[in-house]
Amino acid sequence: MKYIPFYDTKLAQIALGCDHYGETISEETSLLQLDAYVQKGGNLLDSAHIYGQDKAGGPSTSEQVLGKWLRSTGMRDHMTLVSKGCHPYKDDMSKSRINEKDMLLDIEQSLDQLKTDHLDIWFFHRDNPLMGADEIIDMASILVKKGLVKHLGTSNWNTSRIEAANAWAKAHDAETFHISEIQWSLAHCTPETWGDDTLVCMTEEQRIWYEENNFPVMCFAPQAKGFFSKVIANQSDTLSLQARKRFMTPENLALVPRCKALSEKLKETPAAICMAYLTSQKNPTIAIAGSSKLSQITETLGGADLHLNEEEIEYLKG
Repeated sequence: MKYIPFYDTKLAQIALGCDHYGETISEETSLLQLDAYVQKGGNLLDSAHIYGQDKAGGPSTSEQVLGKWLRSTGMRDHMTLVSKGCHPYKDDMSKSRINEKDMLLDIEQSLDQLKTDHLDIWFFHRDNPLMGADEIIDMASILVKKGLVKHLGTSNWNTSRIEAANAWAKAHDAETFHISEIQWSLAHCTPETWGDDTLVCMTEEQRIWYEENNFPVMCFAPQAKGFFSKVIANQSDTLSLQARKRFMTPENLALVPRCKALSEKLKETPAAICMAYLTSQKNPTIAIAGSSKLSQITETLGGADLHLNEEEIEYLKG
């Protein structure tokens, strides 16, 4: 497992994504995945207040499963625990929940479900462009002052907003955002093809900003829902309808032969190539591994040490 330094600790460059735990992924499989991840040296668990939430404001099955595992194994002090809050309720994605009341409500519920007194990293799960970035970072500072959160992050925020928030925070001796989480993979995607205009997908302009600022990024859907692995194996018909809509484009299909060629040259799986494409970037980058199957998580972790050089990364980009 490769790691990056992060303040007073180090973070595994492959995080375990815990979305759907206790929901479409059974508790039994979830617990097996957690055990397998730790055995491979993993220490970064990614959840959210809304993961597995059946109704607005209801419990998060993901956080409940994690809380059970952390308590039964005694692993809390060995894990970097990540959650996210203030996501709009799913029945009205246009209505922002970034306000102090909802922020504190989400944090309280997350801590209770996770059986812990603090989160190592907490993200605003969406942005509200109608609010000043300074207002949001000032509000978030409450969580750090109360000792409920060690580090603040943004999920699905554009870099211009992160920059504005941190510039204000530094000028006013307030807490800054320390890490970002967005959609990024070897396959290209946009909020339009994803089907969610509140999402942020990596662009070349943003990638350059992250590199120039040496700013950490956690990447969700890093394997593009298995796009490269399945197309290379002539199993594209097994891709979900959503995955085909999001990633089955001429631009991405043109990258398949490159991923296949490098996979064969390095004797690594296409999944390992896709993860290493991200974890070998110049800025600190973390790929979030998630799957409904234990075997796929195990396969992904098998290539956790792979590093690609700059020439190999450029080759993959086409």
